[in-house]
Amino acid sequence: MVDVNVTMSNHQLTEREMKILEVLLLNLSAQTNAQITKEGMALNPLEKKRKDEIFHYQLAWQSSILPEQYQQMQEGLSRRFTNAIKMCGLQDIDIKFKEHSYSNR
Repeated sequence: MVDVNVTMSNHQLTEREMKILEVLLLNLSAQTNAQITKEGMALNPLEKKRKDEIFHYQLAWQSSILPEQYQQMQEGLSRRFTNAIKMCGLQDIDIKFKEHSYSNR
């Protein structure tokens, strides 16, 4: 299980634009997971405590994924999120991963 938090400093996005961006990042998360783990994954929303948070979700798998898969997930999400944000004409993002529980199968 891992928390993914994407922040964008000094953004001027409307509430609707933030929701559209959040849905885009959710879709990228699901696509990345399907490609790497080929297993189901829960996407649980977490509270956004600051105005600069545009995405704050916990990704959870029914059973632990392998360390190599976790590394691929982290790299894949970072790359896809960064590219998507750039393609939207936005900048100044920070992506953080907070690992909660992790063990081999």
